[in-house]
Amino acid sequence: MLRSQLMLDSDLSFEQEFYNIWKLRHENIVQLIGYCHQVQREPQEYNGKYVFAEVAHRALCFEYMHNGSLKKYLSDECDKLDWYTTYKIIKGTCEGIKYIHERCKMLHLDLKPDNILLDKNMVAKIADFGLSKIIEQQNTMVTKTIIGSYGYMPPEYINHGKVSNKFDIYSLGVVIINMVTGPESHSQYECMSSKDFIELAEGKWKSKLQATCSDSLLLEEYCKQVKMCTEIALECVNPDRKQRPSILDIISKMLGTEVVINKVNTIVSILYIRYAYKFW
Repeated sequence: MLRSQLMLDSDLSFEQEFYNIWKLRHENIVQLIGYCHQVQREPQEYNGKYVFAEVAHRALCFEYMHNGSLKKYLSDECDKLDWYTTYKIIKGTCEGIKYIHERCKMLHLDLKPDNILLDKNMVAKIADFGLSKIIEQQNTMVTKTIIGSYGYMPPEYINHGKVSNKFDIYSLGVVIINMVTGPESHSQYECMSSKDFIELAEGKWKSKLQATCSDSLLLEEYCKQVKMCTEIALECVNPDRKQRPSILDIISKMLGTEVVINKVNTIVSILYIRYAYKFW
C-alpha cells in the first residue's frame, strides 16, 4: 500500500490549520462549524503498475459570509463603501488581531483583503489560518522558508526570515492603506511624504463625507478619524519593526476618536431636537 509524501505533507497542513482555529471564538474571527477527514483506498498508477494508495479527502466547514471578501470592495471600479462601513471593517479587523495576539498568543501571518471576510451586516471576520503560528509575543523566530503574500509581508521577514507579532501589524497597515486611499496607494505612500499622503486620504474622504454629513462639527471629527487611521497605517508599515505600534496601542487610539464622535453626535442631536421643538 502506497502512502505518498505529498499526502503526509497535506495531512500536516490540514491538521495545523484545524488545531489553530478550532478553539477560536470571537465575533471578528470566522467560526469553524465542522470538518471532514476521510481516507479511502483507491487504485493509482505507480512505476507502471496499479496499486492501492491511500487518498485523503479533507474539508473545513466555516460559517457563511454573505458579502464575500474585502478584496472585491477595494477595486477602483467598486468604490461603494462609506466611511462608517470602512471604519467598522478596520476596527473589526483590529479587534480580531487583538484577540489572536493577546488571548491566543497566535500570529496570523497572512492578513490581506482576501482573508478578511464580511458577513451580512458587513462585520469583518479574519479567515484562513493555514500559515498561523503559536508564539510568545515578545519572542522572534527565524525561518528559512519564505511563504505568504508579497505586498503584505514585512521587510524583516522577506530579507531575514524574522517572524514576530509585528508581522501582522505590518500587514494590517497595508490593508488600512488600501482601504483608506485605494488599491493603487501601496506604491504611492513609498514615494510621498507622510504629510502629503495623509492629506491625500483626508481630501478623498472629505468630499465623500460632505455629501452625507450636514453638520460641520461632525464632519470635522470624521475627517480627524480618517487622519488618525491613515497615521496608524503609516506607523504600521514602518520598515523598523520596533517602531510599529502594538495592536493595543492602535485600538486605544481608535477608541479615543469614537468617544469624541459619540459626544458630538449627542450634542448635535440635542441641538436638532431643541431647534425642531422651537418651531413646533
